[in-house]
Amino acid sequence: MSFPKVEGYVFTEKLGSGSYSTVYKAYTKIGARTIVAIKCIDKSSVKHSGVAVDNLITEIRLMKSLSHPHIVHMKEFTWDTKNIYIIMEYCCGGDLSKYIQRYGRVPEKQVLYFLQQLAQALKFLREKGVAHMDLKPHNLLLHKRSDGKYLLKVGDFGFAQHLTSERMRCIRGSPLYMAPEMIAGDYDARVDLWSTGVIMYECLFGRAPYASNNLQELMKKIQRKDPIQIPPNSSVSQGCCDLLIRLLQHDPNKRISYVEFFNHEYLDLEHMPSKENYDKAVCLIKQAIELDCAGSLEPALRCYSEGLQYLVPVVHVETDSMRRTALTAKLTRYMERAEEIMRYVKSQQQMPIVSRSEALPPVIGRSACCVGAASGNTYDFNGVDGATNSNLENGVQESDKCQNEPISEDKKIKTEKSRFARFFGRPVPYLDRENSADETKKTDKVEDNADMCKIT
Repeated sequence: MSFPKVEGYVFTEKLGSGSYSTVYKAYTKIGARTIVAIKCIDKSSVKHSGVAVDNLITEIRLMKSLSHPHIVHMKEFTWDTKNIYIIMEYCCGGDLSKYIQRYGRVPEKQVLYFLQQLAQALKFLREKGVAHMDLKPHNLLLHKRSDGKYLLKVGDFGFAQHLTSERMRCIRGSPLYMAPEMIAGDYDARVDLWSTGVIMYECLFGRAPYASNNLQELMKKIQRKDPIQIPPNSSVSQGCCDLLIRLLQHDPNKRISYVEFFNHEYLDLEHMPSKENYDKAVCLIKQAIELDCAGSLEPALRCYSEGLQYLVPVVHVETDSMRRTALTAKLTRYMERAEEIMRYVKSQQQMPIVSRSEALPPVIGRSACCVGAASGNTYDFNGVDGATNSNLENGVQESDKCQNEPISEDKKIKTEKSRFARFFGRPVPYLDRENSADETKKTDKVEDNADMCKIT
């Protein structure tokens, strides 16, 4: 197979192709041999199509101006006599459509993790006044980091548009993910919300809501506005079901708005797992321990509560089983301490400092349970990073000296759903599936080429 030639790059394989372009994997000749994806657009295939040229110009212009962790980054573009080349970051995890095909129904916890990242990208696009217009699993790329965690990135802005006061009237996008109003040719940016709902539905149930044998059958379903139903035997949570139904409203005026979507309780963007939110948890838990040791119980309780809300999602998307065990043990101890303080604060408005050690067991020892700073792209605790057995056992033994009741290392997450919901006064999305820890194992398989990501 012959590859195009771009100065400074070595092509290695074909990744995919579309109507006007082909995408290749390549690496830089000089330096660290960074892996990239190069989209090659054949000039002869677009020169007679004004729409294709407009889409190409729009895509290049937008990708140059959009810089966000969950949007594919364009490094540069160039051209020769035959092709136009868009050189982008390479996402080694493939795209979401391949992920769905490989695993079938995606665990709800993982769907939420992807959905939060997509929502962050959409929020950024809204701030920039951009609508994507062609959201679908093929255009959502996955980068699997060396620590096993996926980053979802929105790509292919060929149909994207800067928003204006005028409603758009030309048909864009892929029919299976296309909002009903696009068929009528009168629509606005709310079509991206419908597409998000279709993607979410397909991830959860293994097929799009209007999956059909042919295009004609699909168009009839869309035009008839066939009701979309949640499969009766599904086990998705109430919050997930509510968001899904509100996204998949045929009438855009009845569909959830962007503001409502970004603020939906189930989506909970404020506490989504990320390094930044882990750092917030670190800071808040440290403050809680210091306040607790000083006897300031009510401020300590507030810090524990806020810190735990950031910490829970981080723990439940951790892919390394040993580290997840260590994080869960820490999370359990902080939760028990917070519950203990809450019960005491409710029973007594003020506790005499002199009787503190007798009335309320002291906080877990700092050496064993203070949270450590985040390191790189992993979520680590002092003394248990990598969760070696000796470190974990030492941590438990030290903490047991400081508490009346020893904490069993075998305590698992099965009671946390109701426990955290009661403590926070609301459902905790990442705990909605009781078997979420088991389901994670199904999606832990590393891609054959994932090791290449480490040199980018």
